[in-house]
Amino acid sequence: MNTYFYQAPLTKNSTKSCEVLRADGELMGSVQRYYNSTFHSIIDSLIGKNNLIVRVKAMNPTGEMEIDGYVKIAMIKKPDYYIHFLSKDKKKLTFHAKQINYTNINSEFLIESDNIKIISQTDTFDWVRFYEEEQEIAKWQSKIKEKFKTHIEVDEDASIQDPLFYAVLGQMLYFIGY
Repeated sequence: MNTYFYQAPLTKNSTKSCEVLRADGELMGSVQRYYNSTFHSIIDSLIGKNNLIVRVKAMNPTGEMEIDGYVKIAMIKKPDYYIHFLSKDKKKLTFHAKQINYTNINSEFLIESDNIKIISQTDTFDWVRFYEEEQEIAKWQSKIKEKFKTHIEVDEDASIQDPLFYAVLGQMLYFIGY
């Protein structure tokens, strides 16, 4: 497994950029929550409990946006999350994530594109584990004791090797999300 880490923000509404580093200290990129406008930030804070308008981007080490993730709000059912790769080699790759167990604690998500299907599962205060074809391919954990130092491990067999992908998923689905 390849190991990565970043220091997640202390609050859900933070728009601080967080550098994602490999275990040896090499910069892989950064993840950051963002709002399209100040108005969206205010609405999210006042009405949405800081998880109504969810947008997370990942930047490569040169500062170019690689991944754009956002939530499509649903009033009656759980929200849908979308993750778009913007880099040239993965330009057409889009994932749709939806919650499949309808509980706020230990939530499970189906994350799929046209040809990749990933399931994420968690146990309270444990790793978020990502599975492809019932094999664990990655895991994500943010540790409160370490002021939200977040660890990512990606297996060599994973279809998506980019740690920024798992950082965006972890931030959207399990840190900011419902």
